[in-house]
Amino acid sequence: MNSRFRNQKNHTLKKLRDAIDKSEVDSDILGLIQYINSLENFYTTSSCAGRISLIRDPGKKIENAWLGKWHSTVKFQDIARNLRNLPENELVWFKYEPAILHIVSRTLDGAEKIMKIARNSGFKRAGIHSLRDERYVIEICGTDRIDAPIADNGRILVDDDYLHYLVNLANKKYRKGRDTLKRLEENLRSNLS
Repeated sequence: MNSRFRNQKNHTLKKLRDAIDKSEVDSDILGLIQYINSLENFYTTSSCAGRISLIRDPGKKIENAWLGKWHSTVKFQDIARNLRNLPENELVWFKYEPAILHIVSRTLDGAEKIMKIARNSGFKRAGIHSLRDERYVIEICGTDRIDAPIADNGRILVDDDYLHYLVNLANKKYRKGRDTLKRLEENLRSNLS
């Protein structure tokens, strides 16, 4: 293994261990990324199993902040509790964001193989994100999303029925995304080992 690739991998894995120690890693994706990181020619960078969130939007992306964030299914009561103290002069979004993985491959052939496995596992968006000698970054993303404005200027814009609908839909999409991630992990294990 090339020393540059090895050094980058070691540095990234050290940051991952630190994040795990601080409980900053999404536990639903930990087994998958640990498996990928155990392979000689691959390692992961930023990855997430998917999340449901409430985001404050003051109009400038740099100032966005979480009102609530869950890397799991969520209960209506959790959403309602986080909407009690709404910010003034800001929009609040209810979001479901699908899984996203970034995998670094030492070789172009390895990157192509990961990409094909991801697509065969149900990820429609899988492609080589960055090309550099001995550092090919594959981005794998789910495509199901929810982006719904639900409050503005300190006032809820939707009724409880619609909020229940959003929560149920997001939970359904989250569970579907978890199934796709499991299929990806199974296919990676059977095709890369």
